[in-house]
Amino acid sequence: MNRFSVLAAALLAGSCSSGAQYAQAIVALVDVSGTYADQKPEVVNVIRKGLLPRLSPGDTLVVIRIDNESYGKQNVEASMTLDVRPSKANAQKLALASALDTFAHKQHTDIRGAMMLGAEYLRESNAGRRTMVVFSDMEEDLPRGVKRDMAADELKGVRVLAMNVKRLSRDNANPTAYRARLANWEKQLTSHGAREFKVVLEPEKLADLLDEG
Repeated sequence: MNRFSVLAAALLAGSCSSGAQYAQAIVALVDVSGTYADQKPEVVNVIRKGLLPRLSPGDTLVVIRIDNESYGKQNVEASMTLDVRPSKANAQKLALASALDTFAHKQHTDIRGAMMLGAEYLRESNAGRRTMVVFSDMEEDLPRGVKRDMAADELKGVRVLAMNVKRLSRDNANPTAYRARLANWEKQLTSHGAREFKVVLEPEKLADLLDEG
């Protein structure tokens, strides 16, 4: 290989790594368990109007279903990296929006399994900004025999945003239980490397947080 070829290859490699550095990758974890199933229309609306419009060419979005056992590729409902061509990128967004209507309802809630799977996709993206958006009541209920032990650096550098956290009936009677559940998740996730854990109440705030990077 001559010097020109070596230089060209180096410039191309630098360009790719630079592009990844400024791209963002978002994993949306969507709970389809019994207690959260009725939130599906609102979740789909937030993804369509709050997440998809914020994506630029080179950005990645992965949608993972939280159900009985979430740590499996079969739980990936959709995965895309936006094409640089606007027409192709718009078609990708429309296809992903359509895929959101196919979720099935399950009884158990394996939140950490979905997080571990999502973390793998975020690491693989090599994106400079990595965000995990969780749509759930944050009440984990693992099937018998299922264990989920996250590595110390499982969520290293990842922002975890809990969107549309449904309050359970007992939370209305005792708000302290709701706050304690979220505080426990914050402690657990940051101890496994998450940059932050933030509860988001309004879709507009989610869009602002994504724009902040």
